[in-house]
This record gives sequence, structure tokens and C-alpha cells, in this order.
Amino acid sequence: MSLLIIWDWDNTLMNTRPAVKAGLQDLVNHHQLEPITDADVFNVMTSHRGDFWKARFGDNIPDAVAYYVQCYQQHADLVQPFEHTLNVLNRVRENNIRQVILSNKNHASLVQEVARHQLTNYFDAILGTSGPLGKPDKAFVEPILEKFNPSKIVLIGDGISDMLMAQNINATAILVHRPDATDLPCHFSCETLKDVDAVLTTHIFK
Repeated sequence: MSLLIIWDWDNTLMNTRPAVKAGLQDLVNHHQLEPITDADVFNVMTSHRGDFWKARFGDNIPDAVAYYVQCYQQHADLVQPFEHTLNVLNRVRENNIRQVILSNKNHASLVQEVARHQLTNYFDAILGTSGPLGKPDKAFVEPILEKFNPSKIVLIGDGISDMLMAQNINATAILVHRPDATDLPCHFSCETLKDVDAVLTTHIFK
């Protein structure tokens, strides 16, 4: 069996929420808009170019996103791995299973961030966005699926776009860091990456 583990990045392997919030606040300050709310941060982190961008910037979304990426990168020191990130990545590697990152984060910013935390060598591919296409569009992930041609896929993430992507590519969906989300479609719901490690060991690595 050719198994592929697809990881989301933001709020899955890495706690990027503080940097996202700071970058968004810089963005709205620049445009003299209303301050950022927790709901805005949540929308940006779970829905690719979703309601926040449409409501605040309309047809100017590409320019706003580009400026936000610059702001976000200035707060890179706020990004930290979760407690069990390294443990679960090592567990997958010990089982000789390919793992990739699929993220709605800007691709160049994503690659830099993975390298900054010295995690690049864990992944066989890293794919972020460079335009309007992102999760849950199946076309977004097709280059990875064509490259590795897996017989089984596990997708691990924290947002609705991750769970819908899992449905679109017939993957086993593991939801993490969202104990409040009882309505998202998934096969397993985990509070922490330690719980994800247990699910992979018990139910996937057979």
C-alpha cells in the first residue's frame, strides 16, 4: 500500500494564529479599516479567500493578500510549533511514509516558514497558494497526487477547507485542534497532535 499523509500547516502543525492576527491588524491599519476580530482571524485561517477578504477588500483581494503576506512575515517570530509536532512527524517518518504540506498560505511564505523551523526535510512536497486556487479545490492538490499516485491518503487539518478537501480526494480526514467543531465532516477528531499520533498508530499504520 502506498500511503500519503497530507498535512495542513497553520493551526495544525504550527501555531501561527498570533502572527496571522498581527499581520491582519497591520493590513487593516494600513487601509484605515475597522480593527481585526477573532472571527476575522478564524475566517482567514480556515477559508481560502473567504468572507473576510470579500467583505473588506472586494475586487482588490489580490493586492490586499500580497500586502498581508509582507505584514505577516514581519511577525514570523510569533510562529511556534505545537507541543507534539516533532513527535508526530518523526512517527510518520519512522514508518517510511511520505508526508507533504498542503496549505492555503502563500507558497513562498510557506516554504520560508518551514525552512525557518528546520522542518523541510520531513516533507516530500510543500505546496502553498500563488493565486485564487486553494483548498478545497481538487485541482489544487492534483500535482501532488499525480506525483506520488498514492493508494491511500490521510489528510490532517483544522478547517472546513481541509475536511472538504479530504472528501474531494477520498481521503481519511483527521480534524485537530477543533474540539468545538462537532459539525465538520471527519473520520477522527483529535484535540492535540498527541491524539493524532495515537490515531495514526492505532488505525492507519497497520
